Amino acid sequence: MSNLLWEPSIAYQEESSLHQFKEFVTNKRQLSMDSYPVLWDWSVSHLDEFWEDIALFFNVIFHHPYQRVFETSTQGFIGSKWFEGATLNYAEHIFRQSTIDRPALLFQEENKPVQVISWKELEVIVKSLQEYLIGQGIQQGDRVVAVLKNSPASIALFLAVNSIGAIWSCCSPDFGATSISERFAQVTPKLLFADAAYTYNGKWFDLKDSMIDLASNLESLVGDVIFVGEQIWEDIISQDTGSPLQFTAVPFDHPIWILYSSGTTGKPKAITHSCGGILLEHFKALALHQNVQEGERFIWYATTGWMMWNYALSSLLVGATLCIYEGSLVYPEKLSFWNFIAEHQIDHVGAGAAYYIANQQFELTKPRYQPKTIGSTGSPLPPQTFSWLQKQFPQAQIISLSGGTDVCSAFLSGNPLLPVYAGEIQCLTLGSKIEAYNENGESVKNEVGELVITLPMPSMPIYFWNDHHNIQYQASYFDKYPGVWCHGDWIKFTEHDGIIVYGRSDATLNRGGVRIGTAEIYNILNTFSEVADSLIICLDQEDGTSTMPLYVQMRDGVSLNDELKAAIKLKLRKSYSPRHVPDDIIAVPTIPYTLSGKKLEIPVKKIMMGTPLEKAVSVAVLKDPKSLDFWLKSL
Repeated sequence: MSNLLWEPSIAYQEESSLHQFKEFVTNKRQLSMDSYPVLWDWSVSHLDEFWEDIALFFNVIFHHPYQRVFETSTQGFIGSKWFEGATLNYAEHIFRQSTIDRPALLFQEENKPVQVISWKELEVIVKSLQEYLIGQGIQQGDRVVAVLKNSPASIALFLAVNSIGAIWSCCSPDFGATSISERFAQVTPKLLFADAAYTYNGKWFDLKDSMIDLASNLESLVGDVIFVGEQIWEDIISQDTGSPLQFTAVPFDHPIWILYSSGTTGKPKAITHSCGGILLEHFKALALHQNVQEGERFIWYATTGWMMWNYALSSLLVGATLCIYEGSLVYPEKLSFWNFIAEHQIDHVGAGAAYYIANQQFELTKPRYQPKTIGSTGSPLPPQTFSWLQKQFPQAQIISLSGGTDVCSAFLSGNPLLPVYAGEIQCLTLGSKIEAYNENGESVKNEVGELVITLPMPSMPIYFWNDHHNIQYQASYFDKYPGVWCHGDWIKFTEHDGIIVYGRSDATLNRGGVRIGTAEIYNILNTFSEVADSLIICLDQEDGTSTMPLYVQMRDGVSLNDELKAAIKLKLRKSYSPRHVPDDIIAVPTIPYTLSGKKLEIPVKKIMMGTPLEKAVSVAVLKDPKSLDFWLKSL
């Protein structure tokens, strides 16, 4: 049994948006909703009624009415139609919260004064950017890309792009040039915005030359890169014609942004989400499950290349002030982030699980401030870290989230009506029909299984960009269980309906909460003539940390030495990011493959985590039956 850490008071429950939504449904549908499990069961049994009620509860503005709420596709999940015929605009719902009672944004950057941005200031900047985009010929459906740190500028630029029906795509500055180019080249953008430099942990990183090179390689651009903070940018945002901010209504399934997969099997997939699907999903996720309410302050530490940036942005939808902390969380001092939270009385705090795990050596009670919720995602939060956080903040509800870039949200999340148990996520979110499948494709409880989703959600990708006939989309989620979305995580449902996440069940690497595709690692290793082949895995530890060993098969007559190891690490860091650098590089006799030529990343990972050989892989499928001997002997 997991330890009970926190229970909501009656007042906490009744003041929550989830309770209010439950009452709304009870009255509207004339149903008895006496518990969350009953509400959840109704939400997945009556998808059309549930999502319509989400739209009504949050007073979504439809410029043109919908004909029907939901219609499944002949392909199953792919091509499902939501709110067909409806038109709307995401940015319009953001500015619906404009007020003089609180700021829109609160921004802290390393070694700089805190900036407070009012709604009026944000609106003026967005309006100026909107006029510039239109003047450059940007129209509905065009792609605008950016390489930006998390700042008011990135928020304003996205809102301007979205306001005219154009499509946003962004990478963070710590992505390497190769990584950015692989992503943006797929979507043929017309404009590129970038930061000329950024600081991290007190160090200055110059981006200017690499961004100019990037722009020269993107043949679809209609102009040069526009550097944020430089003269052209300042000229753009200082212009104010006095005309009002306009919002272009687009179809419900019109693209809002393009995010990218980690690139496990090749180039990162360009995951495209819909304006309407994200709007409804984020209303649900932030207001109902994270209990973010009007007038509160919300922060989630993230880069612009992580979907949690997009998720945090939507806290503005529900009337919160979005707080941004840019730079290293431990600079200029170890508790800089926590001091920022306490000083500015932030109600909802979010970060990657790895950060909380690393903080367990500290006492955080000195700030004497109790957030309303503390959120964690990116990797499983261990039970001991749950307990440590609860000890530091006894009044806070700890909300562990799990979802992904695929849906740009969390489908396992918090619940203000339910208790919190150490090591467990509280609930399946409303409208998310999730089960754990064993190796036979059977739904199980109290045992570890594959996380599967058996019904469509409106925030699932509308398509992958340039994925003709949805071939990549189909292969990414539906090959293992036809007609059922296989997400690639191991989970277990507990005796009190909580969920424990055990990490990735596929080959994706989870590095400090950021997912990395193995193909990116292999692309670099292939440039080293000394290396014949390679295999990389990420091993999750019981304390929530992870290690990432890289195994290399050397060419005949060549030995692995410290000089080559250093060269490999340096090239991975420069081409992609510091997260791509392995903890160790180990020479092995051979790299194992199946008879069909598939590299055995998952079986090697299972073996290294203690799974017996016969349960990790069938020897009959091995190209070389002895190819796993190195790992078996290393245990």
